[in-house]
Amino acid sequence: MNATTPGILETQNIPYIKPQEKATGRAFLRAAGTDRVETGNINPLSKPVTMLMSMLKASLGDKEIDMNAFKGANYHDWNKLLEIANESTVTGMALDAANKLPKGTIPTGIAIKMAEFALEEEEKHAYQEKILGELSQKLESKGAEMIQLKGIGFSMNYPVPQHRFGGDIDVFTRKKGTVTEGYSNTWDMFNKMMIEEGCLVEDHKRKKHKHSEFDYKGVRIENHNYFLNKERMIEAGKIDAYLHKTLNPREQILPNGTKILVPSKEFNSVFMAHHAFQHYVFGGIDIHHLTDWGMHLKKDGFTFPEELKGTRFEKFTYALTNLSNKYLGTDVKVPEDKEYEEKIFKKLLYQKKETVPENYNSIQTFAFKVKRLYEHAKTAKEYTGTSIFRVFVDAGLIKVANPKAILRKL
Repeated sequence: MNATTPGILETQNIPYIKPQEKATGRAFLRAAGTDRVETGNINPLSKPVTMLMSMLKASLGDKEIDMNAFKGANYHDWNKLLEIANESTVTGMALDAANKLPKGTIPTGIAIKMAEFALEEEEKHAYQEKILGELSQKLESKGAEMIQLKGIGFSMNYPVPQHRFGGDIDVFTRKKGTVTEGYSNTWDMFNKMMIEEGCLVEDHKRKKHKHSEFDYKGVRIENHNYFLNKERMIEAGKIDAYLHKTLNPREQILPNGTKILVPSKEFNSVFMAHHAFQHYVFGGIDIHHLTDWGMHLKKDGFTFPEELKGTRFEKFTYALTNLSNKYLGTDVKVPEDKEYEEKIFKKLLYQKKETVPENYNSIQTFAFKVKRLYEHAKTAKEYTGTSIFRVFVDAGLIKVANPKAILRKL
């Protein structure tokens, strides 16, 4: 499971030169990414999309790659592919398919940019592993255990784990040997522990909130009190209870030997799909959510829990599964809804820009965030049945507990 960035470049007859100065994460890929091409509302049938999905399908385990997707491709197509991949943080995965393409297929400039980002992914993966090891030991000394959700732990399902881009680290903690119901039994303890270490812990004063957040040695940590947005989504309480019951953590060894705990496959069958569902409803869903789901299906298969049938989330899970079947080569028979699947796929490709413009003043920032929240609330009502009022009340309570976030440009 070793990362192979320079080797992949060699298969394309391209010399690899490690960049001397780099930022990290999305900041890096925006600075050193594409020659800007206006993507607009991307056509799901466009050539760059077809090329990218063919590469992702191959990178997730398919032995062959569909060469028809690359016939007649020009530099503009490759540059647009790279921009879509960067925005969805699947660039490293796409690069993993390069050794299945004939030499010289990828333009030199594009391949180097892809490799630079993949190298950043590898370095970030190793650093996150180090941080997870440190935090796990700190909690163990307090009689608690830390279970890592999705992210770096889940990346071990991929052929090249280091190329599954990791953003924040999501964790759930509990007293050793216990089973939780509704909430973590060590959430407050972990928050206080990090405050004592000098971390600024956000959203720790409100008990009924999904997670607190803090930066630890340059890594953003989300400390989960529970798993889903049950404060905003009507059905999420029932689903969250199922997740507590099926957590059943198991040991996972990361590439550099660090041992962590990760959830059971039954947990992931619901959590990974519902995480994508939350992003679909409230914004921020992209292609990496689909690759995660496809990788879960390939690794552990899928059976929708009987006790959760009849929820609106069930319909989304089937749609995501059919998209994985279509684009990533999985083969799981579930009910189809072509219209719903198309809506999801278009949103995967075209993420609406939701960050507050830097030049906005305080009044403009507040107005922008209220409008954005209203749009999210309308989508939540359509797909989950949650009232717009409920979404606004929860958002208000969060801001009361953390007033500095009201005018933050996020």
